[in-house]
Amino acid sequence: MSIPAGGLSFRARFERRAAPVDDGYGNVEGGWVVVATLAAHFRAAHGRERLEAGRLESTLEGVLTVHAGPTARTIGAGDRVVIVAGPYADLPMQIRAVTPRPDAASIEFVCEAGVAT
Repeated sequence: MSIPAGGLSFRARFERRAAPVDDGYGNVEGGWVVVATLAAHFRAAHGRERLEAGRLESTLEGVLTVHAGPTARTIGAGDRVVIVAGPYADLPMQIRAVTPRPDAASIEFVCEAGVAT
């Protein structure tokens, strides 16, 4: 799917795990650093619930589409995305797959929220 007629109605912040740092006590710490904030279109695919380790876990999957600029091409499955505003605001999502579109004008990211990042 290319960018829909409604356009890029979301802002998405792409983040990459910072280099891990040992705190001197054997604990490795490392947060997330912002790679880019881009205009995007998000289409929720579906949510699901499953029993994991005796607890009910809820996940949300969707497809995020952005223009295929030089920065967007560097983003991969090891990164994560956070929608900046709207109904999915501040929800970190793990990038599961990156699919450049055949027209080379946009890139789709299959994302999943509610899982370990």
